[in-house]
Amino acid sequence: MNTRNIKLAGALLFGILISTAVNSQSHRQGGEAYGHQSARLDLTEEQQTEITTLRTAHYKTITPLKNKMVELKARERTLLSEESVDIKAVNKTIDEQTDLTNKMRKLQVEQEVAVKTILTDEQVMKMQQRRQFARRDGFHGMSGHRGAGGQGHAGGKGMGRGYRGYRGI
Repeated sequence: MNTRNIKLAGALLFGILISTAVNSQSHRQGGEAYGHQSARLDLTEEQQTEITTLRTAHYKTITPLKNKMVELKARERTLLSEESVDIKAVNKTIDEQTDLTNKMRKLQVEQEVAVKTILTDEQVMKMQQRRQFARRDGFHGMSGHRGAGGQGHAGGKGMGRGYRGYRGI
């Protein structure tokens, strides 16, 4: 009887751990983030529709740029791993990454401004307060990770290096 209770308790504990891991994983990957934010902003149906339309268009624009960034990072790693490093090619790849990052950032700002035009002043204020709170508590971007803002833990080798991802609305 005692063994049965231990097995039952272990199975229950395992189930709780799995459900917690799945729940935290969805938040780290931006799961439900928009829906959760829209509920807190008390968006009307019309606002939700407009923002969804904006987000869809923005996603279609930004996705190829994010994919290009991944390609450029891979190219940079390839160039740096060669026996004889072509510094001009590496610098060119870095310049392309910088240009792409600037372009993506400008698109992000355009997106944020477009969303703000849909929101009421009170909703904008709530959104800004939530962002300030999140930044103050060490949350960065949609990834939901806490800590050094993508800089790794205690400067560990290779931790948080490179492109930290896109933080859209």
